[in-house]
Amino acid sequence: MRSVAREAGVSVATVSNALNNPDRVAAETLTRVREVIDRVGFIRNNAARSLVTRRSEGLGLIVPDLENSLFIDMARGAQASGRDLDLTLLIANSGYSLDSAREDPEHPDQQDQFLDYFAEARVRGLLLSPMRDPRAGMGRIREHIVPLVVLNWDDPDPDWCTVVMDNEQVGRLAIEHLASTGIRRVYFVCPDAELQPLVDRRRGVHAAAETLGVTVIDVPTADLWSLDGRTAADPIVENWRPDDGQFAILGATDAVALGVLEALRSRPHIRVPTDIAVMGMDDNHHADHSDWITLTSFDFPGFQMGEQAIRLLAEELAAPPGTHMHQRVVLPVEVHPRASTGPVRG
Repeated sequence: MRSVAREAGVSVATVSNALNNPDRVAAETLTRVREVIDRVGFIRNNAARSLVTRRSEGLGLIVPDLENSLFIDMARGAQASGRDLDLTLLIANSGYSLDSAREDPEHPDQQDQFLDYFAEARVRGLLLSPMRDPRAGMGRIREHIVPLVVLNWDDPDPDWCTVVMDNEQVGRLAIEHLASTGIRRVYFVCPDAELQPLVDRRRGVHAAAETLGVTVIDVPTADLWSLDGRTAADPIVENWRPDDGQFAILGATDAVALGVLEALRSRPHIRVPTDIAVMGMDDNHHADHSDWITLTSFDFPGFQMGEQAIRLLAEELAAPPGTHMHQRVVLPVEVHPRASTGPVRG
């Protein structure tokens, strides 16, 4: 900064203002300082700056799977809203899977590793979309990062703001849609895991089935990937007969359901959806771009979840100490019918 100030013929304080408070610098001086900055290749040391200001202009976002469109949309929404506040979004992918949920002291959970990293970096705020109970990890860093906003995980007594969609409603709407096409038997392909979004979807599936007179057969899988869906579907369709009557295979995620479609595609004697309908339960953008048959699934408010999380974070940042009231925002979901379930019956 001293070198820039010397070449531009201004004080170090003026260079600092040009970087941090440009509205305080005359236009001609600001242009001259920026030209020198570009010429000498000066890049501000934000780590050093954070030591002085005791804050960063970065926001941390931890998501479990950046291959899933829901979390990509969350990041896009958060990034767009954060930009309006001159805050930079730093994204970490915890790479969550059911295997990673099993405790292994030699390989600590990446979700907790990223929580610690962002706490050490003293980010301005943190957004977390967990796939397991985050309270232990969040509690450990609570004194170092404020505010915190949790997405897609509903805590009964949170010490932070929450943005969620109703996963139980996802389960209910899935069965209601399948029932509206005339289906009365559904194979529900879902890991037998105590992950909150899956538990809620399973609860909604069975509640709606009981109300509508639909038979649901639970088919557990090892995980939530396409291969798991195909592996689960193979024994269901292997002994299919034309007189079995129409039924549906409902995947707990679109990846699982796309795996089911792969199993059916290799059996051209089975018609989709006339013989077997298929449906997913999240918002994977690949579901609408199949070169064979498009997958019925949901429209999830991922982008809006990211936007709302930044709004809550900004409100907490602006609130005087001790005055902020945590909020719980619930966003709606909708079924997106496509070719894999066929038309709704009148």
